[in-house]
Amino acid sequence: MTEAEWLACADPRRLLDYLEVYHKAARTKGGRRKLRLLACACCRRLWHLAKTDKGRRGVEVAERYADGLAGKEELRAAREVDEPGWDDLWSAAQYALKEKPQEATDRMALHSYLLGGAGTDWEGERRGQCGLVRETFGNPFRPATVKPAWQAPQVVALAQTAYDRRGLPAGQLDPTRLAVLADAVEEAGCADADLLGHLRGPGPHVRGCWAVDLLLGKS
Repeated sequence: MTEAEWLACADPRRLLDYLEVYHKAARTKGGRRKLRLLACACCRRLWHLAKTDKGRRGVEVAERYADGLAGKEELRAAREVDEPGWDDLWSAAQYALKEKPQEATDRMALHSYLLGGAGTDWEGERRGQCGLVRETFGNPFRPATVKPAWQAPQVVALAQTAYDRRGLPAGQLDPTRLAVLADAVEEAGCADADLLGHLRGPGPHVRGCWAVDLLLGKS
């Protein structure tokens, strides 16, 4: 895959396969966190498929687990969901809930979710999910780095607030907060056009956003 193909690709399977084969995304702690948050963001795109709060709670617990705010017992309990109409969405949640999402079956579970389902514009979903992959992992052909000066206390505080105070149930980060964060990073000496442009871009931005993660030291 070339950089141009990465940016234009409309098949989330290809993007995920590239991340796994060439960047071993599921073999690092940070990569597994991003994959869990990515799967949860995909779930939130189809929040309406849940008939009760049980399946939704599983996604919420997975998000908390990804950031070390939920334990394994809570995670296991959240997996127990038997809800008609939630099967397609829950397959992604199950992927996100894996404690070690590195086996081929884990990736296949997410792939089946990305491609399946009824009553939904799946071509649109595939494009949206590709956008979320790029939102989460950035551009692997241009690895991002952060300078210590960019992580001034005010910048970190703004990044954490943007990360915490997202809009629900979509789970999207507030673009206004991200624009303010971009201004603060720029004032701290950042001239990285990709980083600033991403923070000021239309998104959608979600937890796992590569630019916010970079400033928070989560990458």
